[in-house]
Amino acid sequence: MTHKLYYDDPMKREFDAVVVQTEQAPEHADVVLDRTCFYPEGGGQPADRGAVDGIRVLDVRKRGESIIHRLQRAPDSTTVHGAIDWNHRFDFMQQHTGQHIISASMVHIGGYNTVAVHQGERYTTIECDVAEIPDDRLAAIEDLANETVGRNLDIRAFSASQSQISVLQLRREPKVSGTVRIVEIDGFDRVACGGVHTLTSGQVGIIKLVGSERIRGNLRTLWKIGRRALDDYREKTEIVNALVDRLSARQHELIERADRLDQALKQAQYNERSIAARLCSVLAGQLHNAAVQHGALRIVTHRFEGQTPDLFRGVLEAVIVEPGTCACLVNVEPQRVYWIIGCSADLSLDFDAARDRLLPIISARGGGRASIWQGIGTEPLQATRFLHAFEENAHYLTR
Repeated sequence: MTHKLYYDDPMKREFDAVVVQTEQAPEHADVVLDRTCFYPEGGGQPADRGAVDGIRVLDVRKRGESIIHRLQRAPDSTTVHGAIDWNHRFDFMQQHTGQHIISASMVHIGGYNTVAVHQGERYTTIECDVAEIPDDRLAAIEDLANETVGRNLDIRAFSASQSQISVLQLRREPKVSGTVRIVEIDGFDRVACGGVHTLTSGQVGIIKLVGSERIRGNLRTLWKIGRRALDDYREKTEIVNALVDRLSARQHELIERADRLDQALKQAQYNERSIAARLCSVLAGQLHNAAVQHGALRIVTHRFEGQTPDLFRGVLEAVIVEPGTCACLVNVEPQRVYWIIGCSADLSLDFDAARDRLLPIISARGGGRASIWQGIGTEPLQATRFLHAFEENAHYLTR
């Protein structure tokens, strides 16, 4: 049995202990101590980090009444000194206690019950038994939670028997039977819990709702608690200040300025698309004038150098609008060549035959579906030969 110092004094960071059992494995050693400050994973709260005699603690688990410390290797001595990673521990003490405060606030404000909790590295999430909570109710929950922090209420843990539990008015029924550990926030919340908590509600610090989402028909809320909330506020302040500087606007003007920029961008994109469409049409007309005529079939080929993909494809699409047209375009870059082949809607092109006859010339790959196929080759120096081969074979490939 391991004496759980983390329950005696959750603020204790270091301790001395005696090794009572060691199980050696190739990659680690599982060590049982007679006493420990290391909290094992459980109840949604992750295991503590730290070191025992300078040896890194890989994991901490509960096995019966013993606490298993998984170390990188076994200690050299049977008397050891342990030190927990306090920043990690206190962060999750804030998360766990903050979650109790939020869940109780949800009950006080709207009778919303917590059905699932996750204490992650970035957020603490709380899932409620309703699909939606109005924004004003969420704000009231956040307000009550922070008022509770400000009241600096005492937090204590005690054991209760089954007969005592029935009169304690717990926020939710315990998941275990027998003697149960109860965590009480003075006059505000009382619930069964095996986690490690702060000594007062004031030690939790800021509680901030940062988002919500639907899951399994319930509402999941996302929270920044304690130092995380301060860090999040600091980051967002830096972002806002940077935007104020770059947009030459006051903080309250940022949304309006962003809306105006968004509208200007959409207009610019529309204008760009219109100009590109007109350019494609003009280029398509020029290519039609230079086309090779083979009976009723118009064969268009052209070589571009470093053209944009959108314009490259746009010209091909504009070219094959004209009935009786097949086309092959290449876009040459220093190390590669892009190709695109197409035909008008009144024609069909045997791409399997085209692939066998043409693509090996530029060591190309690609595909598509009627009536446009495209891809990339690795021999740009053969691009002109590729176009000539298309021109020579086009009347065999189209019907």
